[in-house]
Amino acid sequence: MSEPPWVRFEGEKFRDELTRYKMANHPFATHPFFASVERGDAPRPLVQAWVKQFYPWLASVPIAMAERFANCSWEPANDRYRRMILDQLVEEAGDPKGKEPGHPELWLRFCEGLGVSRAEVQGAPLLPSTMVAIDDFLYTNRINPFYVSAAGSSEPPNVDLCARLLPSFQKHYQVDDAHLEYYKLHVTADVEHSEWIGQIVAGFANSADVRRQMWDQMLRGFSIHALLVDGVLAAANGGAPHKNK
Repeated sequence: MSEPPWVRFEGEKFRDELTRYKMANHPFATHPFFASVERGDAPRPLVQAWVKQFYPWLASVPIAMAERFANCSWEPANDRYRRMILDQLVEEAGDPKGKEPGHPELWLRFCEGLGVSRAEVQGAPLLPSTMVAIDDFLYTNRINPFYVSAAGSSEPPNVDLCARLLPSFQKHYQVDDAHLEYYKLHVTADVEHSEWIGQIVAGFANSADVRRQMWDQMLRGFSIHALLVDGVLAAANGGAPHKNK
C-alpha cells in the first residue's frame, strides 16, 4: 500500500499533488448540478434558488480573508504572504474608497441578470445547510494557521468552473454581458489567487503533520461547497436528500 500524499511529497511537489487532486475532485468539477448548468439543463428556478444561497456565503469570504490575515503573524518572513492575503481581501470586499466593487456586489448584479432582484437575494432566508457552510468556513479560517486555511481555498477549480459556466449563462440562461462581470473577472483574477495559494502551501508544507492538516482542510472545503449545493437541491425536492442520476 502506497504512502499518503502528505507523506510522499513535500514543498512544491506536495503543492502540485494537492492542486492536482483538488482540480479532479472538487465539487466544482464533479457535482452534477454544475454539469447540468453548463449544459443548460438545470431549470431556471433551481439556478435562481442556488444563486440566492450562494450570495451569503460569498459575502462571508472577505470576513474569512480577514481571519486568515489576522493569523499571519508579523514576522518579516511572512510579509509577502500578508500582502497576498490583504490583496485578495480587498478584491473580495471591494475597494474601500469605492473605486472597484466587491465580489458580493458583482454577484448581486449577476443575480439581477438572471432575473432575481437584489432585494430578493438579500432577503432570502438561509437554508440550514447554508448556515452550516458559512459557520464552518469562518471557523476554520479563524482557528487554523493561515497556510492551513489557504490549502482549503477553492482556487484554482473556480477558474475552470467560471470558464465553463460563463458561456452557459450567456447562451442557455440569456444573461447579458453587463451582468456577467463576476464570471469574467474570476476567469482571470483567480489565476493569480491560485498562484498565491500555491506559494503559501509550498512555503509551509515542510512537515508531514502540517501537510496532513492541509490535505484535511482541502477535503473540508470540498464538503462546504457540496453542502451549499446539496442543501438547495434537497429543498427543491421537498427536503428529500438529493440523489445523483
